[in-house]
Amino acid sequence: MKRFHFPLDRVRRWRSEQANLEELKLQQLRAELARLAGAKSEIQAEGARSAREVLAQPSIDPFELTSLELYRQHLRRRVYELENLERQCNAKVVEQRQRVLEARRQFELLDRLHNKAWKEWLAEGNKEQEQLAGELFLAKSVRER
Repeated sequence: MKRFHFPLDRVRRWRSEQANLEELKLQQLRAELARLAGAKSEIQAEGARSAREVLAQPSIDPFELTSLELYRQHLRRRVYELENLERQCNAKVVEQRQRVLEARRQFELLDRLHNKAWKEWLAEGNKEQEQLAGELFLAKSVRER
């Protein structure tokens, strides 16, 4: 019996690698989203900490209040920028999910073709073995007569 050979095996492996690459890119985008969310939380915590420190003093200089308000405005702008980056990154995640789904679909199509060809090859091998066993049985029975 001849060895199993799937003519599109190189393409199938390449599609598998492409699907893995697209999934890796998606993981990187998700990590970027997590990093942005962490940075936003850190900035918000820093703003709250600064406000507590200034407001906890027994006497507050008007200059400190003005500085605190300017710092809060700066932090709000920074949070707004991070939220914009998060929105952009979310859009990239949605787009990348589509790429991952398409890459998986293309690989799975070739994988199903591979599995079908494999099953057909096995069935042919089994049929060949049955024919050989039948011929051997007949040859043995003829020899015994």
